[in-house]
Amino acid sequence: MVLRGEGVENDAGWAWECDPSRVWVLGDMPAERQQLVTAVMDGLVDLASMSIDPKDGSLYEDPHPMRLRTYEDEHLLAWYQTIPHRRRVYLKRVNL
Repeated sequence: MVLRGEGVENDAGWAWECDPSRVWVLGDMPAERQQLVTAVMDGLVDLASMSIDPKDGSLYEDPHPMRLRTYEDEHLLAWYQTIPHRRRVYLKRVNL
């Protein structure tokens, strides 16, 4: 798997960014943990570009499309926001 990383668009023109900044969101997180975050965010961007939310299904029927969302697995908990008109997924916070 090749990671795209922050600000690199997928084939549909979508990308993810840390909001307000990479230092604010990721701080001094070790590089291997940042790779995990990058992989998760790349996946969330791919889903968003297909109008899919991993938790709630279709983004087309979401009454609050720009709400703060969460993604969690056994490794991390991430808070993010999907902004369709900008084709961006903004990472707001990460807990490992």
